[in-house]
Amino acid sequence: MNNHLNAGLRREGRRIPDAGLRPGEWGRWSALGAAVRVATAAMVAGLLLAGGAAWAGEVRRLDDFTRTYEPDEAPEPWSTRLSVDFFQFVHNSEEEHYIHLKTGEDGSGLVGIEDEFQLQDWPILEWEWRVTQLPKGGDVRDGDKDDQAGNVCIGYDPTFYGTVDVSLCYLFENEGPVGTEGTSVANTDTKYVILRAADTDKVGEWYKESRNIYEDFKRLHGFEPEEAVVLGFYIDSDDTETSAEAYYRNVYQKKP
Repeated sequence: MNNHLNAGLRREGRRIPDAGLRPGEWGRWSALGAAVRVATAAMVAGLLLAGGAAWAGEVRRLDDFTRTYEPDEAPEPWSTRLSVDFFQFVHNSEEEHYIHLKTGEDGSGLVGIEDEFQLQDWPILEWEWRVTQLPKGGDVRDGDKDDQAGNVCIGYDPTFYGTVDVSLCYLFENEGPVGTEGTSVANTDTKYVILRAADTDKVGEWYKESRNIYEDFKRLHGFEPEEAVVLGFYIDSDDTETSAEAYYRNVYQKKP
């Protein structure tokens, strides 16, 4: 997991045509700008909300792209790090759009948003994900097999070049038990929660998640997060020398 993630965030970024980024200029996952839709309570009723009830506070959608991009091309403010073998932003319609990530035997990479935010301001994160291929034998508890197809990471206090040491990651693992919370074997400043596992959840199915990332961070790290954070989707299969594939859609931040 984050033995590659944290080290990799110190490397040069890949150039993304739409983002206008150059190697070494990855920055702090810059402002979302016009690409993010901010919805007030009056606009929320039609969104995908837990239990169908309207959310009382603000909502902003992060995967608010409006066309399909070429493979290895990302819309602002999205960008990538490390060697994701394949990624694509696909938009067939408002109802059918997703971010597709795939990696092979030596692959380890991240697609993330260059926007910093405060956990206190946007405590709720919702997303849907589908894992279609798990890294064979991957296990977050084993440093020699620490690979995941599905990995949603919150990086704390990024530096100017995107370096992250402290993080919180939500995993789709090969094995559970689901609900397991722990510390990365590679980095004690990385905490994780296993949300899905192939021994209890179906590979190839879409699952919706909703987490209070602010409360999770405080509980698992044991301190009040005063610095900003960033969000990324990580995929990893190089330790097991296998391959992995995952999809993400309907990614929302919410504030009370």
